[in-house]
Amino acid sequence: MRSYPFVSLVLALSLSTHVVANDDQDASVDEFVSRALDPIWRTRRIREPLFFIQPGAETRPTARLLFQPEQVISVTSATRTTNYEAGRDYVFDAAGKSLSLPAGSRIPFVTHDQLYPLMTSDAPKIRRQRGDMTRGIFFDNKAGYHELQVEVTYRPVPDQWKGDVPPFAGNTLPRTIAKLRNKQPLRVLLSGDSISEGYNASKFTGARPGCPAYGELVALALEKRFGSRVSFSNHAVGGWNSGRGLKQAIDEQLGEQKPDVVIIAFGMNDVFARDAAAYQQNVRGIMQAIRQDSPDTEFLLVASMLGNDQWGMPMEQFPLYRDALEELCGAGVALADLTTVWKELLKHKSFYDLTGNGVNHPNDFGHIVYAQTILSRFVETQDEKQRVNTK
Repeated sequence: MRSYPFVSLVLALSLSTHVVANDDQDASVDEFVSRALDPIWRTRRIREPLFFIQPGAETRPTARLLFQPEQVISVTSATRTTNYEAGRDYVFDAAGKSLSLPAGSRIPFVTHDQLYPLMTSDAPKIRRQRGDMTRGIFFDNKAGYHELQVEVTYRPVPDQWKGDVPPFAGNTLPRTIAKLRNKQPLRVLLSGDSISEGYNASKFTGARPGCPAYGELVALALEKRFGSRVSFSNHAVGGWNSGRGLKQAIDEQLGEQKPDVVIIAFGMNDVFARDAAAYQQNVRGIMQAIRQDSPDTEFLLVASMLGNDQWGMPMEQFPLYRDALEELCGAGVALADLTTVWKELLKHKSFYDLTGNGVNHPNDFGHIVYAQTILSRFVETQDEKQRVNTK
């Protein structure tokens, strides 16, 4: 039998090995803003999370990268407190785009039984919605997953992204784009659930390196890219669905804030109802309620990331809810399609590489991908400009 370092979930959450960081090692906000403006589908340097799982006693804990690297620059803990060494802590398999852990590695991992603990155990877990009800899923709504993940920084071989690329929405959101281009002040309002509130971004949980949640990243990135003064108001509340969002828009008269653009991001909690038509009606109602007091407001509708199918979520509902939002789009209303982006990510990576809590929240990387997808609707690339100019 091969020998690997056993790291229990309880110990791993407080484990400190070969700490090389100090208080100055927390990343600056500008780093995350710059990454938000450099989307994964065109970046030449990516910092990507991995979560190592050992499926059986005779197999090495392994995790896969999104892209084939030209050069692996570094492997660190997600908290950036530990640097890991090739050969000693990990072995890179170029053919499989994967990293595996040799015996004696300091990188934490979980076994299958730790990831899916018995419901009778004392392990931190959440009950499944369906499937094997004797086992739950390792769940932590703070920094538990973050402290078990690592970050691989590498230069990817170009042009590997095969998924859709969110296009510039200049014709759909003309007022917002005009204000940004003219460096005028911009008011951004966010309405959504726990993902939008900021859950499991490391700044939200108080963990290193302090990555802001996607809403704040979007506002800061728009300021950096355009030079406008962007005011950001976050009204998202954990646990809410679109129906609660509609009630909030009416009761709190969100339109009185006269927002230039409102990001509406529900769906993760709505899909359990399996009623895309009701969801669509609620989102339409939120827009109508805001427009009563602010008729010039434009909207960006966010189709949710995918949840964990092992939890028992109704995965078939996510594309239906995405389509329901797309039907609402038109003049003044655009879509940020995280559903499709996440589907592409999961073709290459484990859900546990991308999650902040194990079931339905993104980690730092996920929040950055949220911001990248949204910002792509506001920021015109050079290629898009050239296509317009050649027509």
